[in-house]
Amino acid sequence: MLRPVAELIPKALRIVGGFGLVLSLVLGAGCSTATKFGYNHLDWFAKREIGKYFDLTDRQEDWFEPRFEALWLWHRHEQLPLYVADLRELAEQARGPMSREQIADVLAMVQAHVDRVLERATPETVTLLAMLDDQQVKSILEEVDDSIEDVAEDLEEDTDEDRREDAVDRVEDWMKKRYGRLSDAQKALIEDWSHTRESSPEEWLDHSYRWRAAFAEALAARSETGFAERVAHLLFDDTALVPQPLLESRERNQARWMELAAGISAIANERQRDHLVDYLTDFAEDFDKLSRQRRD
Repeated sequence: MLRPVAELIPKALRIVGGFGLVLSLVLGAGCSTATKFGYNHLDWFAKREIGKYFDLTDRQEDWFEPRFEALWLWHRHEQLPLYVADLRELAEQARGPMSREQIADVLAMVQAHVDRVLERATPETVTLLAMLDDQQVKSILEEVDDSIEDVAEDLEEDTDEDRREDAVDRVEDWMKKRYGRLSDAQKALIEDWSHTRESSPEEWLDHSYRWRAAFAEALAARSETGFAERVAHLLFDDTALVPQPLLESRERNQARWMELAAGISAIANERQRDHLVDYLTDFAEDFDKLSRQRRD
């Protein structure tokens, strides 16, 4: 959970071409075994992810495969070693209580890793988008519409209390993967947090519609000068078109999340700290092995 504050942002095509799977499978994975499997089959997962939105032509596939391979090799041999170093340092910190400032540093570290991959993947991503034909663009927008419709339906069916309880369940599951079984006091902290977090589902849904309209307009002008910058902003900048009040709300929620994480860390027992250290160390060891592997 790289961004534990779950808002109703567009479930749209954030990183076309499957390059973003590097991030979701490596940085956001729940267990190291799944990460190893996913990482070693990223090419297959990437094509499957693309297939959710549109079918690649033979020409596009021939263009895509060597470029994805180059990104993959760069990430394996240059970025994974950075993850290993950071995870091992984080595991040492996790042996004791982690302050809010330390947790903020961890989030900044993760974002720096994300930004490096995005910077590297952006040229290929926008080039692939520029290669799409009208039918492929239509397919992408239909998938975006379906995603937004799902969010709208959930908004009609769920109450504020439903969303609050869902947030509690998600955070408890996320913490359990890292700390093991939670104490009653830790669960109480999560419950308290759920009552203070700000939720603006209607506003985020409105943002989804605005984002979709801007994305469609950008794709319609994909042969024009400035397309790359315009579509990259929409896909990779999570502040794109977000009204200032929602940005400020998201920042306050992130601050509350860091306070919660620090609070749970402060009252973690020795067994839980050992669990967290093992969790981080397992990832570090797996990433270290992956970074040394060669592609056949």
